[in-house]
Amino acid sequence: MTQIPKCTLVPTRFCDEKDPRCFLSEVFPLGEDEAVETAALSGYDAVLVYVPAGKEAPELLALLRDLPRCPGHYKIAAAWKDGCLSLAVAEGERLLFGNVFPAEDFVTAEYFIFAVMKSLQLNPEVSTLHFRTPLSEAEEISLCRYFKSVEAL
Repeated sequence: MTQIPKCTLVPTRFCDEKDPRCFLSEVFPLGEDEAVETAALSGYDAVLVYVPAGKEAPELLALLRDLPRCPGHYKIAAAWKDGCLSLAVAEGERLLFGNVFPAEDFVTAEYFIFAVMKSLQLNPEVSTLHFRTPLSEAEEISLCRYFKSVEAL
């Protein structure tokens, strides 16, 4: 079973009031020896609180930092790596969504992408999906059936 990165987004104004570990422990069980780190996302007035996997931050952090490079009013970016889908959506400079899902196969990753699109009431047919991780030709073709376009980020 895939290990989901332990991470959560917190509005910046709340991070000054509490130890970031408190936020993460409300979402994931934490061991006493697990280090908790934070990364400011000043453009979105948010902080990603996470447990690094080895020396690496979760893929979601890189995705959120790359999201402003996506052209257009609605910015939709994803990465599928190691059985996890990271997904972020912004409207202009306002972050609407950022999360990680277990997705052992690409069909499951697609399910979560479309579920988020539906919950945010975004139309994939007029949207460009930016993928941070490489897609196979079959995966890209599958997504292109629904999205206006699929581009590398």
